[in-house]
Amino acid sequence: MKTLSKTITAGYIGLLLAAGCAGKSTQPIPLDKKLSQRGYVVDTPVRKILEYRINGWNSIDRLHLIITSGVSDHYLVTLRNPCDELSSAETIAFSTTVGNLTDMDKLLVRGHGNFLQRCYIKTIHTLSKIKKPAGA
Repeated sequence: MKTLSKTITAGYIGLLLAAGCAGKSTQPIPLDKKLSQRGYVVDTPVRKILEYRINGWNSIDRLHLIITSGVSDHYLVTLRNPCDELSSAETIAFSTTVGNLTDMDKLLVRGHGNFLQRCYIKTIHTLSKIKKPAGA
């Protein structure tokens, strides 16, 4: 009876998961649209962000985050590998050997379950605010 109970429960959970996913779109939102919704557009690539100026970050998805530096500088950091813990992390750290955050460094992300994930940086770009048309 135990085996049957597990089979029925697993089947029921499978049906619930399938039903929950049925109404959702499988098309991912393009990065440029995600950035546009936040008021940004990708600008020039950079090699580093000065460490002492980094003061905030926001997760976009498993491969991208925005890092804030100083008063108004924003950077798009693209990761080499998906960083599953990024969306649930409250704090992140980074590992560097040159005193600045570069495209040769990695983020250290601790999410749910206290699991530490190493997320290697692929590229860094400046972000510019989208200019609103006059009179808008």
